[in-house]
Amino acid sequence: MVAGDTFRAAAIDQLKIWGERAGASVMAREPGADAAGLAFDALGAAKTQGVDIVLVDTAGRLQNRAELMSELEKMVRVMRKVEPAAPHAVLLVLDATVGQNALNQVEIFGKIAGVTGLVMTKLDGTARGGILVAIAARFGLPVHFIGVGEGVEDLAAFTARDFARAIVGLES
Repeated sequence: MVAGDTFRAAAIDQLKIWGERAGASVMAREPGADAAGLAFDALGAAKTQGVDIVLVDTAGRLQNRAELMSELEKMVRVMRKVEPAAPHAVLLVLDATVGQNALNQVEIFGKIAGVTGLVMTKLDGTARGGILVAIAARFGLPVHFIGVGEGVEDLAAFTARDFARAIVGLES
C-alpha cells in the first residue's frame, strides 16, 4: 500500500495502522513529500520485488482544488512511466452524505484518473446513498463495496438487490 495522501500527516499514520491490521506493507514518506514520486518509487519497488498488487491511496483530493487534481493527474502520468497500463483499476470512494455533489466528483475524477469503479461509504447514518442510482444511469460504473461503519467488517460487497431494498426502506 502506498500513502499517496502526503499532505495530511494523519492520513499517512492511518494507512500505516490499516496496513499493520491487514498484514500489508506500507510505503510512505514525510508529510508534504511528492506523491507522484512516491507512487513511481512504489511501483518500481513492486516490480523489483515481484509484488502483484499495489494500492495507492490518494484520498483527500478535492475536485474543486486545482492543485490537488493536478497532483493526481501527475501521479497517473508518472505511474505509467513504470507500468504503461497503470493504473489497472481506479476506485473512487464516495461519501453517501454528499448527495448531488457526487455526480460532479465522478465526472471530474473520471476525466483525471479514469475511474473504473465505486465504493460508497457512510451508509450507517441517515444517508441512503440514492445518488448511486443517478451515477449508474449517467456513468455506468460498477459499485464494488459499501461502507456501513469504521471497522474492517463494515466494508461489504455491494449487492444491488439489497441496496435497492434499503433505499426504499425495506428489509433485505
